[in-house]
Amino acid sequence: MRLLASPPLFALLIALVPGLRTPSLLAAPEPTPSELSVARRLFDEGRAAEDASRWSEAAEKFRRATTIKDTPGLRFHLARCHEEQGALVEALVEYDRARELIDGGVRAADVEKLLAEARERVRAKVAQLTLQLPSDVQQVSVELDGKALSASVLGVPMPINPGKHRLSAVAAGRTRFATELTLGVGEVRQLPIELPLATSVPAGAPPSTASAPKARLDDTTVPTRTIALIGEASLFAAALGTGIVFSVARSSASDRVDRANQIVLSQIDGDDANDNACAQPQPLEGCAELREAGNDRTRAGAVALGGFIAAGASAAAFGLTYFLWPRADAPVEVHAGAAQGGFSVALSGRF
Repeated sequence: MRLLASPPLFALLIALVPGLRTPSLLAAPEPTPSELSVARRLFDEGRAAEDASRWSEAAEKFRRATTIKDTPGLRFHLARCHEEQGALVEALVEYDRARELIDGGVRAADVEKLLAEARERVRAKVAQLTLQLPSDVQQVSVELDGKALSASVLGVPMPINPGKHRLSAVAAGRTRFATELTLGVGEVRQLPIELPLATSVPAGAPPSTASAPKARLDDTTVPTRTIALIGEASLFAAALGTGIVFSVARSSASDRVDRANQIVLSQIDGDDANDNACAQPQPLEGCAELREAGNDRTRAGAVALGGFIAAGASAAAFGLTYFLWPRADAPVEVHAGAAQGGFSVALSGRF
């Protein structure tokens, strides 16, 4: 029995694999000859990576090619790359997309001969997990491996990649449910989600602020030095993170510049001492990508430098505050409460 014959289950596969959405069935604009040439090159590069078992690289090539022209062959090869990497649910989505294109009239006799067997092979390996919710609980939030699940997939068999998974569920007034499970190849399992009522407060325990009928904002004392240190440490972390992220982005852009430059130089015998290759009326292939990558590298470098400078300044400020600011200073006192006709906040201390 083909999975494609069951629309709800196919839709379930799509919902479980973020980023793998079936393209619109409406006719897309026909690619230009230049675009088709790029798609063909990407396909050939993907096949070469596939033959060398570089599955991740091959999958990226095939995926880029599908954005130009979606074909059963591209989807079939992309599915195989997912399968070889153990992403069986993702592979099923791609095999079903290839089947959908063929059923829609796209001719691919070579793919059609292999498609049914490949799809059945993967389907037999995919695990099936059914989450059983308590009947008396409404509005449950469920996460699988850190990603929220749609309510539509709860209570029905879900195709899941074999291996280890983390599951959690929360609901108002209930104790949080969390567990780890390992699903075997082709395993079918039903998992009850237990959400008992939250434990009541023991007798004699002090009442919580949240349960007080009329909560009052008491005076809160926070040392000024602590506020300054927290602010400087937060700024340092944010600035350093920005510098690191954009340094990685600059490195990636540099790699793109090198690749594009090689493409340009390969068309002019490897010599462009005067940088005239991309200044011609009809730019060579790779010039547009070279300019774009160069601009990205410049922007990322500027942001990274600014991030590191800000991180250094905030680190210096933190050190000065920590060592030079006396610990016995008068704290900042924050007074908040209800006042006649409104709400009042008062701030006092030594600055």
